[in-house]
Amino acid sequence: MIDFDKVFRPNKWFVSFCGLLVLVFAGLQFVMNLRIADEAKAIGQHIFTWSWPDRHWSSTAEITRADVLQRNGTDAIVKIQGRQVLSGFGSGSGGQEIVDCGATLTFYRSSNNWILGRVELQ
Repeated sequence: MIDFDKVFRPNKWFVSFCGLLVLVFAGLQFVMNLRIADEAKAIGQHIFTWSWPDRHWSSTAEITRADVLQRNGTDAIVKIQGRQVLSGFGSGSGGQEIVDCGATLTFYRSSNNWILGRVELQ
């Protein structure tokens, strides 16, 4: 006869294996979110950095924060925030103005790469 109490009772090896599996899965999710956030920071800095030489206007940006709001297998929504330095604006042609900048970026997955699909400025 089969002793069903012993068959369905998890032992320490099974519980350890399940715990390790959960830790590995959580680690992979964390690394994927970091990868998307770093990609969003680089793209956000590129979006907010521009130059208009004829008018002597330019902008440089530093993205300080990127939060993954939602992610699934095909798309991800990331909110970025940072500081933008606008040069040539203000009282004179050489004035500078520092403003907060932000955007919500939507990425779509193509193979193993995340491609920018939509930008919503804030």
